[in-house]
Amino acid sequence: MHEDFGTILNRGFKTWVRNLNICIPYVLNFFANLLLYVFFFAILGFMFFSSASGNVIDLTTLSSEELYSLLVDGFRANIPASIALILGFSLLGMFLQAFFTAGAIGMAKKASETGDTVISDMVRFGSKNAVRFFLANLLVTLVLLAGIVFVVPGALTIGDLSEVIENPTATVQGMGTLVLGILVWVIYILVINISLSLTPYALVIDELDPLDAIKKGYNFFNENKLDVFFIWIIVVGLAFINGLVSELLGSESTLVSGLTYFVPILILQPLTTVLWTRLYLTMEGRKIYNPYELLSDPDYF
Repeated sequence: MHEDFGTILNRGFKTWVRNLNICIPYVLNFFANLLLYVFFFAILGFMFFSSASGNVIDLTTLSSEELYSLLVDGFRANIPASIALILGFSLLGMFLQAFFTAGAIGMAKKASETGDTVISDMVRFGSKNAVRFFLANLLVTLVLLAGIVFVVPGALTIGDLSEVIENPTATVQGMGTLVLGILVWVIYILVINISLSLTPYALVIDELDPLDAIKKGYNFFNENKLDVFFIWIIVVGLAFINGLVSELLGSESTLVSGLTYFVPILILQPLTTVLWTRLYLTMEGRKIYNPYELLSDPDYF
């Protein structure tokens, strides 16, 4: 079933309103990662301070200078362990995100096809696609990091960055090349981000391998450039508006600050997941439900 862009937005919004439980994977991901990083900083802090002082000490008795000195000494004494810990927890966080995001996409797929979804869909799609989703994320991350080659010429031209740090106002040869390289890298990241926007959806919906999902996501973008770009603009625009409201009003109201912090988790991420899913399904010619067929009153929403 093919739908025009306006219909995708309209019916996608109705699908989201009918299935507000699609926010649950993102809420669970938030708290799971929060708990994960509490453990991470607790282990890191214990390792740093105990190794620097030789035993566990009461941090409340230390001045800020002594605390900073202990932290630096602890890091220097545990560089290999610190790197391994950071890498391990980062990968674990990515895997948790892969599980819950794959579950959310699966819920959006079920809701778009049948009109309703339940939490068991999250578990089913998450467990089935988590590993492949995780590997696809790693591959895309490596592709993004490959853009660092644009920065290398400028960095080599500048040489020692200590002069720039000590005297930021000084004229440094090659600074323009470095800034240009960073700008090109940012543009490169944006292009990759847009062109591979549908990769996670292809992976979960069609149950593809990571490489096939990346190819499918890129091919989908090539065939539907305007639709993908417009939804990407909507996603970025909603996030920008939320950030702007938080910046302007959050400092004056704790309530507004709290609301804008949770809006992406409770509203923006679930809504945009449904929109991306519906776009993919309709452009691929899949059978999707019409909310008006399930409602006796089309003006119910």
